[in-house]
Amino acid sequence: MKAVFLTLIILMYALFTSSAQPKQSILTGTLVMKTGEVFPYKLVFTDSGNVVKGYSLTYKEPNETKTAIRGILDKQMRTLSFKEKDIIYSHSVQTKAYMCLVNASLEYVQDGGRKVLKGPATSRESDNTSCTPGDIVFNDDKELQNLFSYHEQFDTVITMKKKAKEPVPVAAELAPQEPMEQEKVTAGVEKLYEWHSDTVILDIWDGGTVDGDRITIQFNGKPVLTDYSLVKEKKQLRLPVSGKEVNTLVIMANNEGYDPPNTASLLLTDGTIKYSILAYNNKGNASLIKIKRAK
Repeated sequence: MKAVFLTLIILMYALFTSSAQPKQSILTGTLVMKTGEVFPYKLVFTDSGNVVKGYSLTYKEPNETKTAIRGILDKQMRTLSFKEKDIIYSHSVQTKAYMCLVNASLEYVQDGGRKVLKGPATSRESDNTSCTPGDIVFNDDKELQNLFSYHEQFDTVITMKKKAKEPVPVAAELAPQEPMEQEKVTAGVEKLYEWHSDTVILDIWDGGTVDGDRITIQFNGKPVLTDYSLVKEKKQLRLPVSGKEVNTLVIMANNEGYDPPNTASLLLTDGTIKYSILAYNNKGNASLIKIKRAK
């Protein structure tokens, strides 16, 4: 009898420890951008105590971008929230969208004749600059059933364990933040501002990942900053507005760094009026900003 009882205890312990181990999940689906572009999107992660850790893969091999993720999986509510934290590696991909690290909130819902895990994917730079939004959709039945299964055969053992509280720091990281109002300019998309003062005060920096982006700036056809490497600290230029009706400011992308495209955060100040702008381009292209003198 004693041996039987000991065997039962060992068996229960083995079941408990095996069920408590982090479980690896793989989800394959798509990232649908508001530009109309659709990219392959994949998650590989483990979940332990509701906390998700792993990585995402965006685009198609061999041009994929790999990014570390962290989030929360709620099997009871059938939701998955995660945030891309850091780029592990990236390759150059031509896209009309301005891509940033993704912050996603997904729900397991009925969609037509099948169940899918889907939801909005917002993104922003580290200075809260908003980027092109989109939607993530996972629709592989086997992967989703595996993700949200409870493994009922271990339920008796699992209920003996005190329910772990969700870690507050992760939930706080996933809380939505109000993005900074910012206009975007790229090759073929220019901006025109009516100007009241006689000086353009221009602050320029890298508001996202500092990845070695270099730019050249011209004002009214003359270079005012040449092959400048963008950093986190703001560099300020004071540009006198000429007597012309329209003054032109050109931001040229000299390269794309290691995280394409080339991105430059700008702040234009006209007296007490400020304009926040993001200039992004592929190598060799330029953003055009026009300054029109107010009458």
